Amino acid sequence: MRSKILPSHCIPSRPLKSVDGLVVHYFSAKNVNPDNLYDMGICRDLFVDLNLPRAARRHYMKEATWPAERMYASAHLLIGRDGEVWKLVEYDQEAYHAGASILNGRADCNKWTLGVELVGTINSGFERVQYESLARLVIELEARFGFPKEAIAGHDQVRWAAIEAGSGKRPKYDPSGRKDGEGDNFDWWYFGKLANDYRGERADPDDPELAAKADAAARASQPIDALEERNHGT
Repeated sequence: MRSKILPSHCIPSRPLKSVDGLVVHYFSAKNVNPDNLYDMGICRDLFVDLNLPRAARRHYMKEATWPAERMYASAHLLIGRDGEVWKLVEYDQEAYHAGASILNGRADCNKWTLGVELVGTINSGFERVQYESLARLVIELEARFGFPKEAIAGHDQVRWAAIEAGSGKRPKYDPSGRKDGEGDNFDWWYFGKLANDYRGERADPDDPELAAKADAAARASQPIDALEERNHGT
């Protein structure tokens, strides 16, 4: 894991209350640098600019077509297409990753979960090595913080739970036109199998927990691409 900590303006000025779960997202630079959409350094620069007003942005979204106000987005970890892991936010600090969210009946996931971004797009799917890196990370973090595997979910799932509960969440700022409720392409069964293998558990193809997550993902909105949701971290 490489330390690539984001500047302080990219996170809230408060610590995490606890680390009781993990939310999986995806992220790319497709809307600002489509020729290098999977470049880890560019993705990090994008996080820096998402948290600045247009007049202060350093790399991207300086044109008038982009919102003038800051767009809140950050995460604790970023996993590249080659499986490389960068730490962007310290584990004891909040990140702007989940916004209006409910996981296992508990709201405000930013305050008590870690956010992990896999580099990818709405259509790319994810590489085997990304799943492997994520599964290893999850086992490490479960052991370190003591949260159960039931406390791992996709951003699409925790966002959709909040919407169904009546959240006043603002609509996504989405240049691609994607709407809430379109599902995702993260393979929860494969990820769960890898994680269970690393835990030393037998991966049951009929595991109702994995099936439930896959079904929830199919019905829920996509995990965010950073430029496809406006103010999602508030």
